[in-house]
Amino acid sequence: MLTFIKRIIGFFTALATVIVGFFGYEGGLGNKVDDFRVTTYIRADALMYWGGELYEEDFDIVTDVILFECATFNSEGVVEYDEEKMETVLAAVRAAIGNRDVHLTLNLIGPWGNTDSDVWEDQMEAQSDEHNKAFESGVLEDNIIAVLEKYNLDGVHFDYEYPISLKAWHYYNKFLVSLDKALGDEYTLGVAGNAWNIKFTNAAIDAIDTFELMSYDNLDEEGKHSTYEDTVEQLRQLGLKGIPAEKVNVGIPFYSRPTDLSSYWYGYNGCYENIKEDGWYHCDETDKNFWFNTPDVVSAKTEYCINNGFGGVMIWHYNCDLPSTHEDSLLRAVGETVKANY
Repeated sequence: MLTFIKRIIGFFTALATVIVGFFGYEGGLGNKVDDFRVTTYIRADALMYWGGELYEEDFDIVTDVILFECATFNSEGVVEYDEEKMETVLAAVRAAIGNRDVHLTLNLIGPWGNTDSDVWEDQMEAQSDEHNKAFESGVLEDNIIAVLEKYNLDGVHFDYEYPISLKAWHYYNKFLVSLDKALGDEYTLGVAGNAWNIKFTNAAIDAIDTFELMSYDNLDEEGKHSTYEDTVEQLRQLGLKGIPAEKVNVGIPFYSRPTDLSSYWYGYNGCYENIKEDGWYHCDETDKNFWFNTPDVVSAKTEYCINNGFGGVMIWHYNCDLPSTHEDSLLRAVGETVKANY
C-alpha cells in the first residue's frame, strides 16, 4: 500500500514539475532578500573525535550555525544529551564566533523505529511511530525550551527527514504548530527535508522560520552528485509545496558520493588537490569515481539563490571544507558571491 501511495505521489509530483516547467516558474520570488543567510551544520563528533577545526575568519561569512550530534529526544519526549560534550563543543564554537552576530541553534534527532524489516518504508513507518509518541507526549516542547534556556541558544532545528504516511505528517505538523507557540518570539524553529517528501500544512509552514532543503545525495545520468541543474529542478518542485522562498536555505554539499551511491562520503578538503577542473575525482583505494561541487558550482548555486529570492544557502557540512582564507575553499566561494551581489 505504501509503495502504491508513493507512486501516486511521484506521479503528481512529476506532473506538477512539467506544469511548472511549462510556465517557466523558477521556484523563487525574483527579489533578493535583505539578509541572505549562510547556514552551516557543524558536527560535534568532528570536533570532539575526528580532529576537526574551527576557523575564526569563516564566521565573517557564516551567519547561522546548526549544532549537530549534541542532542536527541526519545519517544517519551525527553531531550537527551551529554553535558560535557555539549559544553565542550559550544565553548569551541562560541570562541570561534567571537563577538560576531551569528545565529546558533541546536539540532535534534528523534528516536529510531523498532522493526526487523529490511523494507525502507517499514523502517520509516516504525520510526514515525516513535516520533508520534514524542510529539504527543505533551512534554517535548517544554523540555526543548529548557535546554535552549540552559545553554543560551537561539533556536531549535529538526532533521526528521522521512515521515511518509499521512498519519505521521499529521502528528509532525500538529507538533510544529504547538512548539512554535511555546517558543514564542524568543526562539526560532527550523526543519530540514527533501523536495519530494513535503506535506506541511499551512499552519506548520507559518510556524517554521527556516527550511533546510537537503538538495544532495542525488545523481544525474552521468553520476554527478548534486549538480546545479538538479538543484534548480528541485527548487521548481519545492515552489509548489507552499513554503515561501525567503524561508528556504538551499543545501550545498561540501562532500561527494560515488557514482554508484555506495556508502562512501568524501569531504572536499581531503580530495581538492586531486579534483579535476570538471569536478571529477577518482579514488584509487576504492576504485570509485566522485563528482564534487567545486568553487565555480558553489558560486553559481549561491548566485541563483540570491537572484531568485531564496533566504540563503545551507552547507552540509562545515568540517568538509578548507579554511575560508584558502583560495580553494568552498565557503570562500559562497562569501565572495554574496559580497558581489549585495
